[in-house]
Amino acid sequence: MKLSIVIPCYNESKDIKKNTLMVQEYLRNLKIDYELILVNDGSKDKTKQVIESIEGIKALSYDTNRGKGGAVKYGIENATGDYVLFMDADLSTNLEAIEKLIPLLPQYDVVIGSRHAKDSVIKKKQPALRVFIGWCCRKLVNMKFHFNYKDTQCGFKAMRIDVAKKIVSKQVVNNFAFDVEYLYIAKLNNLSIHEMGVIWSDDRGSTVSPLKSSIKFFKDLSFIKKHKKDYLFDNQVK
Repeated sequence: MKLSIVIPCYNESKDIKKNTLMVQEYLRNLKIDYELILVNDGSKDKTKQVIESIEGIKALSYDTNRGKGGAVKYGIENATGDYVLFMDADLSTNLEAIEKLIPLLPQYDVVIGSRHAKDSVIKKKQPALRVFIGWCCRKLVNMKFHFNYKDTQCGFKAMRIDVAKKIVSKQVVNNFAFDVEYLYIAKLNNLSIHEMGVIWSDDRGSTVSPLKSSIKFFKDLSFIKKHKKDYLFDNQVK
């Protein structure tokens, strides 16, 4: 089994080399076949130069910022493994989740990390405003799409490669709501989805505005809903 790991990067020049080396060391200890794909999402800093200097990875880049969903899509399109995992550059999800994930991959089409499952552990909580907004988002998403997930937005998700490539071929959202879009496409095509608890710590260095990103998130949810008819695969994934 070969695992492709996609890490979207936007203005990550300060920490991305250190974090990538940590991921590489962890994967070597697991002794699995893998490829590590770093996607520079049109960063304004030196992210492109930094990732291109890291040995043993596939460094991808483009000039115009597309959004996290666009970077993940580009990484998946260039992945060559049997399974593909995408995870955040800040390593907010503890790397132990990878070892926990591996035996689940052959059992499900999609496996999603969850910060709110029974076996999840939050080591460093988000500020109160982000916690409240996150709770509202979960309630709205589950109601609007008839989901029953504890967490759709954790940046740790894995899929069979054929499933992943079919999903991104239907993708129309490039911002934070792309996670919801992936799950909606999976649901509409009757794919099996498993929610897995993770160990997670808040990234206090995040510069994303919770209010602005939430407004865009809610707009994108309606956009996703309108594209329901476009999300069906031509041939059902087996």
